[in-house]
Amino acid sequence: MCEYTEIENIKLSNGKTIKEVNEEVRKEVERIYLEGWAKGISIPFKDEKGNIYLANPDGSEDLVEFNRNERSYKVISRVAQAGHGKYAYLLNK
Repeated sequence: MCEYTEIENIKLSNGKTIKEVNEEVRKEVERIYLEGWAKGISIPFKDEKGNIYLANPDGSEDLVEFNRNERSYKVISRVAQAGHGKYAYLLNK
């Protein structure tokens, strides 16, 4: 398996490098979070183990269990207090 630094400058068929595409994706994800938070919406995300979390507008983070059939969720625990969640750095931008 190769390192990211070995492939980041490879040009894709759209003329952009892998690094440029990754940067555009990061900016779009940040835009989605900020737009949702401005509307008071908590944005779900998964970790590498498949756990589902809610990134809350105050920068906190909750571990949740989704019930897709009922379109509901249950908060299992708060894993990060206000301003300390994975995406809380966006609040300072």
